[in-house]
Amino acid sequence: MKEVKPQSFVRWFDRQFDSNTGSEYFDEFLKRLEHFPAVLNKLLKSCPTEVSTRKMRDKWSVNENIGHLILLEDLWRIRFRDIKEGKPDLSPADLNNTATDKSSFNNMLIEELIKNLVSERHKTIAMLQKMSEEDLLKTSMHPRLHQPMNIIDLMHFVAEHDLHHLHAIQSIIGSMENI
Repeated sequence: MKEVKPQSFVRWFDRQFDSNTGSEYFDEFLKRLEHFPAVLNKLLKSCPTEVSTRKMRDKWSVNENIGHLILLEDLWRIRFRDIKEGKPDLSPADLNNTATDKSSFNNMLIEELIKNLVSERHKTIAMLQKMSEEDLLKTSMHPRLHQPMNIIDLMHFVAEHDLHHLHAIQSIIGSMENI
């Protein structure tokens, strides 16, 4: 199992990632990606709407964090396709997260958001399961990190992004319990 060094709650844009991860880690990261929506569902099963929609210190609410994850599934699939097709650079992300900020995720039920995340993640998992051994070794340059990433590296990146938002959600819930 690949050792994942805990980076407590480091700002996402300050995170660093190893690259050139071997294909032997494919199954491990696939399981992490596949299992994540169930982890969120278990955590948030009885989360009241007044908690899931509350913003603290101008940070995203629980609902907005989940909505952000849903929106990024398209980008992850585009980037996996970029690597598979041998494009030199991965498609860029909107680093301002405009779509998340302009969406109305706080008007949705948490169950609906998780259902949408499950659906979108299922599409990503299905795409990954069709990758060949050759596809797994191809690389494209990450636009922000300025380092090459293969499919496994990007799977690791996405899994860590999931954990980053899981920690943010846990922090929101924890801070609400203290109010």
